[in-house]
Amino acid sequence: MHLLWENKMPVDPTIAYRRVRQLSGSGPDITPAKARAVATGLRRAAAAAPEVVAQVTHMHDLTDMVADTPVSVLARPGWAQAAAVSVAPLLDDVLDGGRFTNRLASEELAGALAFLAPRILGQYDPFALTALPGRGLPISGRLLLVAPNISQFATDWNLDIMDVQLFVSVHEFAHAFQFTAATWLKDVIIAKVHMAVESLDEGLSGDAFDELLATMAVLEGHAEHVMNAVPIARIPSRRRITAAIAARRANATGTMKHVNKLLGIDLKLEQYRAGERFVSSIIAAQGHEGFNQIWENPLHLPSAAELKDPQSWATRVLS
Repeated sequence: MHLLWENKMPVDPTIAYRRVRQLSGSGPDITPAKARAVATGLRRAAAAAPEVVAQVTHMHDLTDMVADTPVSVLARPGWAQAAAVSVAPLLDDVLDGGRFTNRLASEELAGALAFLAPRILGQYDPFALTALPGRGLPISGRLLLVAPNISQFATDWNLDIMDVQLFVSVHEFAHAFQFTAATWLKDVIIAKVHMAVESLDEGLSGDAFDELLATMAVLEGHAEHVMNAVPIARIPSRRRITAAIAARRANATGTMKHVNKLLGIDLKLEQYRAGERFVSSIIAAQGHEGFNQIWENPLHLPSAAELKDPQSWATRVLS
């Protein structure tokens, strides 16, 4: 398997696995019984989440399809390896395929993943390259849940673990609904990443990068909106969880804030806030049915300018 990755992929996921295991560990020490309980709870939450998302988004017709999404409950190194596999389609045309270049890219990616690994709670991976057992067919997406991080987050902030598990699952399954509704979305993102990289390499303006960020901001903003719209009866401690996540972001250490700036995460968070404002504005004015037209056509994605002016998007797309 290692040779297959080395020959066919621009980065080597096994390097990410090793580096994260060395630098970040697998997670906090817990008893095997507790680990099994957390994993079981996450799988139950993942099974319940699609119906919750469908109720919020009104995309009921996609529920059964999304519910078939494979779910992986992982420790930090396993998540890092999966994330390295996931970025392969984004880097395929960026790296030249040389052994030295690819090894350097693998090490750089592994370092970034080692920094992120302790903080990632879950991820929807639309670029999954794994195969269905016994069939060898590529799957359209998968859900990655980082069990030790979710457990530690609930413990550190004195939160109900079952509510946290469903909260994280709802957020990630919101992304699954997006990519299921817009089957073209994966290819559009890959194309925008390549355009952004090419424009930066050629010293052009950051317009392509801004357009990529606008798309990502809408996807994340929509997931945030869905998460925050789940009825309190379904996740009783939802507001406490939301507050804990906000405090967790705000309480980053000085070193982490510096690294955030180097990685562009500060910009990312501001873009996501803009995305949530855009989504909330459209849904408030046009309902979910109006907003959901965004998934019908790649041309319905908002531009960077429209992200800041939701009404201009509504005029262009919905009028």
